[in-house]
Amino acid sequence: MKNKKAVIPGIFTSFNIFFGFLAIIKISEGSYVIGCWLIIFAALFDAFDGQLARITKSTSEFGLEFDSLADIVSFGVAPSFLLHEIYFN
Repeated sequence: MKNKKAVIPGIFTSFNIFFGFLAIIKISEGSYVIGCWLIIFAALFDAFDGQLARITKSTSEFGLEFDSLADIVSFGVAPSFLLHEIYFN
C-alpha cells in the first residue's frame, strides 16, 4: 500500500454507514431513541471523514462516491424510515 494515511478517512466513512444501517435496524425493532442517537453518531463520523481526507490529502473518486452512499443511508434512508415508523406505522 502506497499511502497508509488514505485508509483513515475510509474507516470513518465505514463507521458512518455502519451507524446508519444500525439505526435502521434499531428503528425497525421499535427503539426510536437509540435510532436517533445512532443517526447523530453517524453525523459525527461524517463530519470527521471529510476533514481527515483534506488533512491527509487522500481524496479519491471512490472515497467521494463511498461518502455519498454513506450520506444517503445515514441522512436519507434512516431519518425517513424513522419518520415513517413513528407516524405511519
